Amino acid sequence: MKSSKEQYKRTYKALILDVDGTIILNKKDSMPSQKTTKAIGEASKHLYVCLATSRPYKDAFEIINHLSLSGYSVINGGSQIIDGKSKKIVWEQPMLQKDVKVLLDMFQHTLNIPFWLNDGVNDLGSPLRFLPKRIYQIYIGTDLSNDAADALIDTISHIPTIAAHKVPSWYKGYFCIIITHALATKQHGIFEVAKLLDINTHDIIGVGDGYNDFPLLMACGLKVAMGNAVPELKEIADYIAPSVEEDGIADVVKKFIFDIS
Repeated sequence: MKSSKEQYKRTYKALILDVDGTIILNKKDSMPSQKTTKAIGEASKHLYVCLATSRPYKDAFEIINHLSLSGYSVINGGSQIIDGKSKKIVWEQPMLQKDVKVLLDMFQHTLNIPFWLNDGVNDLGSPLRFLPKRIYQIYIGTDLSNDAADALIDTISHIPTIAAHKVPSWYKGYFCIIITHALATKQHGIFEVAKLLDINTHDIIGVGDGYNDFPLLMACGLKVAMGNAVPELKEIADYIAPSVEEDGIADVVKKFIFDIS
């Protein structure tokens, strides 16, 4: 891992941020701290600031508004991109209906575990009265152990057209799993954002903390892991920022956006 700022002395064109555990404490209804909000606001004067989050449209919309972001943000686990100015969806990749049906049959009848689906607007919980034509993300469990989450991902790994990642639950120490189309990870979303902004991915700073942020960091020129990130993410990072509790984003902004020379 490299940590010297001099090794990354350049003018970046975009800062793409994970949400939970990166700019927000892992709590469902919280917002970025005043210090983090201010740092992102200042950064927005110099480059595009975008989100890359598993949160669906409604939750992402509230955070984008709070931060006054005007760039393109990746939401719903990588399956949609929202324009910060118009608040409209400008790109999307829903799951295949056949995959959704196979997974729901498994979760309802074989494994008997709770799940939620996102149809682009609403979160639909089990049991379902009907299956919408478009599903962008499936969210499984709230209290899976690390081993149980890994085992479940292994169980569904034979389906080639899905991507599955574990993420921290709202309940400390537990995990959930998010499932999207295989071509709808944060990495794919960032590739699309780069096209929309007409920039090179090498000119993007990516910041995250969780297992589902591997695709985020791998898509970016400068890979930043938060101090509270999982060890595996820190191993591929170019720089490790202070934790979310310490407003690590403010440190990233200072080191790589304002204080480059």
